[in-house]
Parts: sequence; C-alpha cells; structure tokens
Amino acid sequence: VLSSGAMLTAGDSAGRADASVLSLYGVATVVHTGADGTVLGTQEAHNRLLNDGEDFILQQVFRDGTSEADDTQIGAICLSADLTDAKPVEGLDHTGFKTAHDSAYVQPENNEIQPAQTRECLTDIDVSMAGQVATVGPLTFVANDTVDASNWIPGETAGRIGVCKASSTGAAAGDCVAPLFAAININDVTLEEGETLTVTYTFDMDSDGS
Repeated sequence: VLSSGAMLTAGDSAGRADASVLSLYGVATVVHTGADGTVLGTQEAHNRLLNDGEDFILQQVFRDGTSEADDTQIGAICLSADLTDAKPVEGLDHTGFKTAHDSAYVQPENNEIQPAQTRECLTDIDVSMAGQVATVGPLTFVANDTVDASNWIPGETAGRIGVCKASSTGAAAGDCVAPLFAAININDVTLEEGETLTVTYTFDMDSDGS
C-alpha cells in the first residue's frame, strides 16, 4: 500500500515484484497401454502455449466487442502423426496441426479402415477446475479397425498432442477445431491393434504473488 503522496516510477522494482512470480504452464501426461491392459510406457511433457492460446486467454478476460471467445471453450485433446522433433512454433494454428495420418500411410492387407474414418480428437465435456488449475481428461484413444469408432490406425505412430476447442456435443472428431490452444511434442508412440493412449492435459495459472 502506498502512503499518501507516494508513487511508483518506471524504474521502481517494487511494482514488478509480484508480477515476476506469475506462473502459467501446461503439461500432458501420457500412458500407453497394451491390448491386454499392461502399461507399456508413460511420459510427461510440457506444452508450447501458442499465440492463439494467449489471445484466447485475453479474449476470455477482456471484452473487445468482436471476439467469439465467449462461445468457445477449450476441452479437446487431439493426436497427431506429425513426428517433427522441433519444438512447435508459437504461430502454429489449427490449420497447420496435422491430425491426419502420415501421407505415406499404406493400407495394411485386410484392414478396411481409412485415415478419414478415424477420430483423433476427444472432448472432455466436464473439464475440472480447482485452485486455478484446469485438467482436461484423462481421455483414452483406441487403435482399432472399426470404421468411424477408431481414434488411431493400428501400426501408425503419434508424435504430437494438440489442445483444441471442445466439441459442442462431446463427440469425437477427426480434426482440431480453432483455437489450437497449445501443442505438445511427445516421445513417438506406435499404437498396435487394441492398444490405447490415455492423455491428461493440465494447465496451471496459480500464482503466489496474485
């Protein structure tokens, strides 16, 4: 609290102390499970908060007269066959996020499912929020040959996760819908028939100084 007549100048460090401890980060927890239920591997990876995600936070907080952010809620997690090891660029958006499978995909013999018939995006219809932390999931992706019910083609490799707009109905979808809030590279995971990948995304806005 400033005493009467006191003021902070641009060079006054006291005015910046609390802001410097603000922490915003997102992390994905991934569990790869075999068809028999055995856990084959786990990993945890931090996200890249994208420009669209940062804009979305501002639009949710401040009314600007033009944004449709109030009609948009984040709640979908999407798998991508993009195996690029480089950190996602901050300008990546939903048009550049590759939910489609590898263009070199070759249809296995006797496997009727096609890439367009898979649903690589799942929605959490009830994202939990507590203590300034939002948790999407856990959402479980399944690799199988069932047309329009599979999330992944058996034998294909996932290398990136996207956090996107939730489906209004909660239904699984084949593409990331804008905004692409965050993107996360994971260690490449190849899902065979009947195997699953369970993903939980946590976004933490807690700050000791606020």
